[in-house]
Amino acid sequence: MIFKTRYSNINALWSALLIEELWRLGVRHCCIAPGSRSAPLTLIAAEHEGLTRHIHFDERGLGFYALGLAKGSGDPVAIITTSGTAVANLYPAIIEARQTGVPLVIITADRPPELIDCGANQAIEQQDIYGGYPGAVLNLPAPNLCISANWVLTSLDQSFARSCQQGLPLHINCQFREPLYPDVPLNDYADYLKGAGRWLTSGAPHTVYQLPPLTSLPQPAEWTDFINGKGVIVVGRIDAGNDVDAIVQLSKVLGWPVIADIQSQLHGHHCAVKHLDLMLTSDHGLKALQEADRLFQIGGHLLSKRLDQFIGQHQWQHYIMLGKEFRRLDTGHRQTLRLVGDVAGTCYRYAKSSVDKSIRWGEKLYELGECVHGFLAENQDDKQLTEQWICSGISGWVPDNTHLFIGNSLPIRMMEMFSHHPVASIFTNRGVSGIDGLMATAAGCSAALAEPVVLLIGDVSFLHDLNSLQLARQIKTPLVIILINNDGGNIFNMLPMGTAKDKLSEYFVTPHGLDALHGAAMFHIPYSAPTDTQQFQDCLHLAMEHQGCSIIEVKTMPGQAAESIRNAVSLIRENL
Repeated sequence: MIFKTRYSNINALWSALLIEELWRLGVRHCCIAPGSRSAPLTLIAAEHEGLTRHIHFDERGLGFYALGLAKGSGDPVAIITTSGTAVANLYPAIIEARQTGVPLVIITADRPPELIDCGANQAIEQQDIYGGYPGAVLNLPAPNLCISANWVLTSLDQSFARSCQQGLPLHINCQFREPLYPDVPLNDYADYLKGAGRWLTSGAPHTVYQLPPLTSLPQPAEWTDFINGKGVIVVGRIDAGNDVDAIVQLSKVLGWPVIADIQSQLHGHHCAVKHLDLMLTSDHGLKALQEADRLFQIGGHLLSKRLDQFIGQHQWQHYIMLGKEFRRLDTGHRQTLRLVGDVAGTCYRYAKSSVDKSIRWGEKLYELGECVHGFLAENQDDKQLTEQWICSGISGWVPDNTHLFIGNSLPIRMMEMFSHHPVASIFTNRGVSGIDGLMATAAGCSAALAEPVVLLIGDVSFLHDLNSLQLARQIKTPLVIILINNDGGNIFNMLPMGTAKDKLSEYFVTPHGLDALHGAAMFHIPYSAPTDTQQFQDCLHLAMEHQGCSIIEVKTMPGQAAESIRNAVSLIRENL
């Protein structure tokens, strides 16, 4: 007998059915926020030998931490919360999970129906609260011996197949009547569980859904015609590993240039065009890319607005996109063929079936990229500690096995423009591109990977997620938070404010005058604040050797980053 039959009450039994079946479906991490209504779920999860448990007091941070665990491990991660606003606090992480195709299992405890909409404490309308963002929703009734255990298991299996097996979140809402806590003596539910006899001893899920695998796709009939021209390969967000090698091989066979987004795991690779975003600010760069008449895009969510607009406005003869997501990822509505399947397998198949071209038509793009790189190097002050200096070199200063998590707003944009070194792997939260939960997500990635992680984050994002330092301080491998503090949301300095410029500081940039010194002390996290480039590199070296979280805060002048970008754009336009 694998599954026990003795429990204190029916709440505990149904909770055990859920937790055990999720484990059999592949869930290995369970994130738990304290709460009373969720006690049956929490106590069962606490006893399960196969689960790694993570506890945090803030549901919002916990949701993003679970998101990071799922990103880092590649497996679905469960979250347990109590009822009321705790449920709503998970919403931002669920939206991000949906937009980026990350499997989360959100298990929310709820009041029974007789306590809803009657003034009962901590009771809200929780069923379907997340709208269309989960891939599936399982609204369970209050546990009842009149409902079979098999129904509970098969309902979960079906919901899991419709969501997590397809890279989407799953919401399970559990209504519990009191008693919520165990008592003695235990009740034997062997008769109730008779119908699930095979499941009790098998160790396998009750119902296995065999979905169509994401394997290599058949070759499109028009592939031969498609590759007979001046094509370009644009790579958006993909996973590190075999996908990268396969794309490189395909580009070599086709002789097509590779344009790599910062999230592509190919940014800084020798096969990718350097600094394309900046290159497109010049007439020469734009003209060189306009020679392309067909596009093979792999992965979506492109960061560069200039590149995205070019793709949407250019008249392509053919535009094929390949990726693992079924969602429409076509902001310009230009795609002529959408391939949903395994990236590596498909690229290897297409490379094998294509005629190897010895001439690369896009050599001009690579030459211009090298020119841009040279201009930037010649005009950069290597002694002044600036956002541009950090973003251009950070990926080259860390050990080879280091993973880089890039925050939103200015950090990721400056990395896209100025970075030129490859890195082990890149993580981002670019589904919704919000500044919330970035430290929590990076901490989750770090916990799952158990390898060094560097988080590059802005000051407003840092303040927004300050209490997630409690999660970060528990990490046992190097987690280096590089905090760029330019005193407010200085990304707004890059926007065309028109006649509203007088409102910029008070209503958009919102300077705060704060630093991280005492925040780091509060959470007992090592802290440093270098003032020049040599000090920064020394601090980074020490932080990478520290087995845990550390914070390096770099204070820069407000508006400096926006000015760096404007200067770089002017430099390229004048010299390229």
